[in-house]
Amino acid sequence: MKILKKKIILLLLFLIQFTFAQKQDSISTLLNSYIPSDTLRSRQLIKASNYFTYSNPQRALKYINEGLTIAKKKNWKNGTALALNQKGSIYYTMADNLKALDNFLEALSMAEQVNNQKLTLNLYNNIANIYADMKDFDKALDNYNKCLNISAQQKDSINQIRAFNNIGNVYSETHQVDKSLTYFDKALFLAQELNNTFFVAAIINNKGLAYKRKEDYKNSLKYYSEALRLSQNINNKYIEATALNSLGKVYVLQNEFNQAKKYAEKALIVSKNIDAVEWQADSWQVLNQAYENDKNYERSLFAYKQYIKLRDSVTSQEKNADLTKKDMQYQLDKQDALASAEIRRQSLIKNTAIGIGGFLLLFAVVGYLLYKRKRDADQLKNTAEIKAKMAETELKALRSQMNPHFIFNSLNSISNYLQTNNTVKADEYLAKFSRLTRSILENSEKKWIPLREDLELLKLYIEIESLRLKNKLSYHIKIDENMDIDNTLIPPLILQPFIENSIWHGISKKENDGTILIEISSANQNLICAVEDNGLGRNGTIKNPNKNNNSMGIKITNQRLDIINEIKNVKGTINFIDKKQGLRVEISLPLELKF
Repeated sequence: MKILKKKIILLLLFLIQFTFAQKQDSISTLLNSYIPSDTLRSRQLIKASNYFTYSNPQRALKYINEGLTIAKKKNWKNGTALALNQKGSIYYTMADNLKALDNFLEALSMAEQVNNQKLTLNLYNNIANIYADMKDFDKALDNYNKCLNISAQQKDSINQIRAFNNIGNVYSETHQVDKSLTYFDKALFLAQELNNTFFVAAIINNKGLAYKRKEDYKNSLKYYSEALRLSQNINNKYIEATALNSLGKVYVLQNEFNQAKKYAEKALIVSKNIDAVEWQADSWQVLNQAYENDKNYERSLFAYKQYIKLRDSVTSQEKNADLTKKDMQYQLDKQDALASAEIRRQSLIKNTAIGIGGFLLLFAVVGYLLYKRKRDADQLKNTAEIKAKMAETELKALRSQMNPHFIFNSLNSISNYLQTNNTVKADEYLAKFSRLTRSILENSEKKWIPLREDLELLKLYIEIESLRLKNKLSYHIKIDENMDIDNTLIPPLILQPFIENSIWHGISKKENDGTILIEISSANQNLICAVEDNGLGRNGTIKNPNKNNNSMGIKITNQRLDIINEIKNVKGTINFIDKKQGLRVEISLPLELKF
């Protein structure tokens, strides 16, 4: 499912032109009537895949795989480039940016080899769209400008409009609003000259977003309303949905909640019809604020749950790392190809000028360069593997800290307080839950944070669980008096899985109250952290064979510690100490200071 954006990107993904009036049956008949595996069938398969990209991407993928296989077999390089571009387009509509970029980069290399300028322009735009989605705006601008330069040289107005609009989106999203409006106006001028209503509606919608970011709500409402009118005239549900949601959000900013609710309800209907998940989440977010203003807390909570359920997951660092590696590989391959061509040219000159002696010298130089290249490549590979492992482990750690059971239990507890009319407790619970969730997401990209911040997060987590357990849980934090908790750094929430284990497996099963003790000290350039509880302990919980005390969170913590040991060249440890009543866990980390 393609997750749609709040801004409208004018895509160049589907430039392979053919008659869209063809029906599905006629396409199948055409393919079945022409069987030979040659370039003509490959071309028909590419066109058929293009036709089904939006309506049936799986069928489109089946057609393009066959077309790509034939093109490669027949060594039809231009067809191979076209097929790779189309395959990338399908993956982009399916929200698989990683596979999309893989195919686009391979297609770009092939298109440049056969000097297909139109396809090269297309691919620069496609790659830029992916970088813009991933918030890598420098690379996005670089590729959009390449697209703009080529389209200007070819006097291609359509692609100039797309490039101007997409560059405007980047500047708008990076809060360079006045600069973005300049590019939107250039795109709008060309679109109006061509009388292209779709482009005009999309660009005007983007201008509404730019004015909203500028806090010029009067102009923002003006442009969003015009975009809504145009989208309804041409029956474009994508622009209609984003314009409706955007109007609702601007009215919220102006505290006109009745108007906001009206537009959000309309946007929700349109978004559901086109299966636009992100825009459905936006509609629920506006409705949550409108119901809260009406003091309709039950419907407000329901809307908030729907918003949380549909909201985009945290951007995967693992995908960012893979995308960067693929781009680097493409650039290195391109540079290697240029370097090899230059070496061959110089070799010919030297062989002609100085004969065998020059050839031997060149051979020695090339041998050294190949050896150095292999050595450098091995070093880059090792570094990339460590970074990828770090990204994967950090993503898993975030998922363990934001596990669905904790979120579900917290929201249910809030709901229970509301049903019993205990709004004070519900507000307290919701405030703590919101602070914890925001802090976890904010710290998800950080390798180390100050100890004070981490302890505040742990306090919030324990207090939320204590509320859920009817305050049968208490905690104490003991810090060595010589420690500066503002200057001492620690990996974010590395103690949380052990506290979770203590609560779920040690204390929640007890009949009486439980206590968690957190101790922080330092020794021999190591940070010593201990989590101790007076719960059932491992001897008590092991009686139930369905419970596994070595939770996924603890396994991930072990992996995080292994990476820290490898990078810092230290020997951090985790020790479990059984007590007469309860369990003590001691973690040894390298002592890291801010300054």
